[in-house]
Amino acid sequence: MKLGIDLHNVRGGGGVNYISNILRVFDPKKHSFTRICLFGSEDVLSRMPDSPHIEKHPQPILAKGLLYRLFFMFFLLGRELHRTGCDLLYSPGGLYFGRFRPFVTISRNMMPFEPQHWSMYPRWSFDRLRLILLRRAHAATFRGADGMIFLTKIAQCIVGAAMRTTRGRTTVIAHGVNQGLFQRAHGHTLPQTIDAQDPIRLVYPSRLEPYKHQVEVIQAVSELRKDFPQLTIDLCGPANRQYKAAVEATLRKYDPDGKNVRYLGELRTDELPGLYQQCHLLIFASSCENLPNTLIEALTFGIPIACSHSDPMPEVANDACLYFDPKDSRSIEQAIRSILCDWSGALKRVETGRALASRYSWQICADQTFSFLYEQLSPSNTVVPVNFNNE
Repeated sequence: MKLGIDLHNVRGGGGVNYISNILRVFDPKKHSFTRICLFGSEDVLSRMPDSPHIEKHPQPILAKGLLYRLFFMFFLLGRELHRTGCDLLYSPGGLYFGRFRPFVTISRNMMPFEPQHWSMYPRWSFDRLRLILLRRAHAATFRGADGMIFLTKIAQCIVGAAMRTTRGRTTVIAHGVNQGLFQRAHGHTLPQTIDAQDPIRLVYPSRLEPYKHQVEVIQAVSELRKDFPQLTIDLCGPANRQYKAAVEATLRKYDPDGKNVRYLGELRTDELPGLYQQCHLLIFASSCENLPNTLIEALTFGIPIACSHSDPMPEVANDACLYFDPKDSRSIEQAIRSILCDWSGALKRVETGRALASRYSWQICADQTFSFLYEQLSPSNTVVPVNFNNE
């Protein structure tokens, strides 16, 4: 059996990370597929692992704009799948409107399905329009899929409600984390005590977006510095241009010299462990996530965490974090203060977090994903429509 993977809508970031990691542990004997055919741009395919069991089929048209990528999906992908003898299509980008069957897809973006957050963007902005179009496109793809993967139970509930019904089977499979990368260097441990006069370094690694609430975090840090005068925070991640301007305005207001709150820009994944090693506490203030990879990486690394109470964060971290309302700077401040004033409790939660993080491995993710994909080819796998409104 041959599996085709459509990478037309996977161009970088989490999508490349996801597919490359499950392909690295792909085993044809264990995972039932004899070969995997990848269809994507040359740039994306170059970042995928090489293996005798993986065929790379570069599509020059995918290096062009959005309309060309849509043309490929509608009119060329099916031809490529038949030409290469694929038995099943997996579309990890969440968009497919061709006629090839069976196909399986995955839900990786929650913002299109949580419209209560859309008001954070201007009404007539490209960001708002993009969310509306993605919601319709993703929902149509999901309803037509023969198999549907969700990353968390809460995502299955929320996205499922928007879909209302699906013709195929569904499952929940979490992404993994690079357990070897997110480890402290030998000899570098957290301090056993913290004093209010000590240098205290916080970190918030996440894309600058309104629903990530960096503005509220900066406000909270400003208040904390009244009692912890040497407290600093590093922000890092790619940025929404309009929200970056709002963050920079907040920085000028609360830290005009740029000594205590620093924006480092976008960092590579392999640069994050070095940053974590220098920090005492990680902040994660997002109010909309599908599966918070940053949170899982921090749990794996073993760093105290002050975290948004929005779903699915409690589903992932359970009692390994102290939670706050991400829209309320005072709530953020109180959570961070509680951690710093009860450092022994924070260290205990670190050990709890490490145990929880062990569930998130790429090997487990790959095993479950390829097993679910292969099930869709079974003759006994009759379509069982799921009505989410009745679950």
